[in-house]
Amino acid sequence: MNVFLDLYKTLIPYLLCIPIGYVLARKNIIPKNIVSKPLLYFFMPVLVINHVLEASVENLTILPIISFALSVSMILPATIVHKTFGKGESRSLLKSGFSFFNVAFFGIPVVNALFGKEAITTLICIYIGSALYGNIIGYFQVARTRFSRKHSIKEIFKVPFIYVFILAVILKIFGFETPSAVEPVVDVFSVIVSVAGMLIIGINIEQVDFKALKWSYYLKLLGVRVIASVVIMAALIGLEYAFVNGLNTEETHVLILLALFPIAANLTVFASFLKSNEKQSALLVLLSMLISLILVPLAAMFFQ
Repeated sequence: MNVFLDLYKTLIPYLLCIPIGYVLARKNIIPKNIVSKPLLYFFMPVLVINHVLEASVENLTILPIISFALSVSMILPATIVHKTFGKGESRSLLKSGFSFFNVAFFGIPVVNALFGKEAITTLICIYIGSALYGNIIGYFQVARTRFSRKHSIKEIFKVPFIYVFILAVILKIFGFETPSAVEPVVDVFSVIVSVAGMLIIGINIEQVDFKALKWSYYLKLLGVRVIASVVIMAALIGLEYAFVNGLNTEETHVLILLALFPIAANLTVFASFLKSNEKQSALLVLLSMLISLILVPLAAMFFQ
């Protein structure tokens, strides 16, 4: 029970930003781009560079590969859902919703609460794999809900993550280290990223009619997502243990929790940026987060 309390005490300040975002949108106080653009073009790039420089070379290979493989593998259950009971949804949106995991906005406060500040570097290594998928394949999928294939490919090169990741790797190769004076600033940026991510969810759900929602349908859809991610992650961890065995216990625990993370707020950040499926993306993110707020603490109880 203490796990639930500790986690919720950490997350509540961030979760309160969802209704704040809702009110801001309702009152038409700020445009969405004021929140989404700084995230995409400044705050997240700074975090990626900092934590890549902090991580070990081993972690920068194993963890991103596993998280990337999870995201790619989730395309299959998303496709199955679309062909069976999800035909009314955009196929590209479903693929992104299944494959995007909220490693940054949700994961940072969760991992910090459960494992401490040191585990954030592990999380960022995991984030690199998820972000490589999300900012290339995933961004293309969201763009395809509005644009042609050719136009969607062009949109990928507008996202800074690719260039930031290449820069971070080059700095790592040349042995560059983050100055200690910058660390407090990076900690503040982590908070800003989590706050802004929750604000965007609130802003995008402003137009959702919750009374008209088919709750059983969404529970079924998100239930399939959770079960599929857990099964796939178990297989990936098993393969890593059999052939590499380079992960410690804490890293394994964080990967297990990753499978239970909600849909990434990036889905709704990208949707806002592209002005496509904004309400639907925010709804999927919000409902998956409510499920994760139950499942993540339950799984974490077994780690104590």
